Amino acid sequence: MDITPPLPIAPTLRSEMNHGGPLSATQAHQVMLYCALDAGCVPMDPPAVQAVVRLAQLDYPTVQAVIGWITTAATRRP
Repeated sequence: MDITPPLPIAPTLRSEMNHGGPLSATQAHQVMLYCALDAGCVPMDPPAVQAVVRLAQLDYPTVQAVIGWITTAATRRP
């Protein structure tokens, strides 16, 4: 059972993404991870993008834990 809450796509972006409805769990996880990394000013290189893709395939509680770690690390920066 998937407990990932649906993340709707803004209507203005639907045509660009060729997507007519809510994101899949993996896609939603990718968006949440990218947002957390962006908010933490973490630069993205190809290995980091691959890590996000792999992490996004995990279950929602695990992704939320990783996002919590990113957020905590970002708020502890000097």
